[in-house]
Amino acid sequence: MLNIKVLYEILNPEHTVRYLYILLLTALIPLLDCYLIIMTASYIGKYLFLAVLIAFSLGGFYMSRHMIIKNLRIIRSNTDNHYYSEYYYSMFPGTVFVSIFLIMPGIIGTVVALIISIPSLRYRAGSSLSNFLRIEWKEIHEFINVVE
Repeated sequence: MLNIKVLYEILNPEHTVRYLYILLLTALIPLLDCYLIIMTASYIGKYLFLAVLIAFSLGGFYMSRHMIIKNLRIIRSNTDNHYYSEYYYSMFPGTVFVSIFLIMPGIIGTVVALIISIPSLRYRAGSSLSNFLRIEWKEIHEFINVVE
């Protein structure tokens, strides 16, 4: 099903520039991590530091996988019961946002992600992302109910 409204927003230059600003902000974290890696790798050894980074990335992957699956199961059960809760729908973009920082190797990104993974901060991040991208969760919930 083709949604003309979404297609129009994608082709709108002001809307597409929003995504570029989000990418710019998320690209600053790995740059700071690279600087931190260069500064601290000489003190503790580069191979030990790389092992710590890999451990952080794998731990972040499993943590983000657990959070996303848990959130999607709650959304699925609420949808099956015809119950709409904007809280869980807004938690989903926040969880994906946290997952991006958890999976990227780096200490600063991991610390930022662990702070934002607190449920109230994750809800605020997801809600602000939803408002920024103009996502209407009620319409998505109704569409899922109609399709099923």
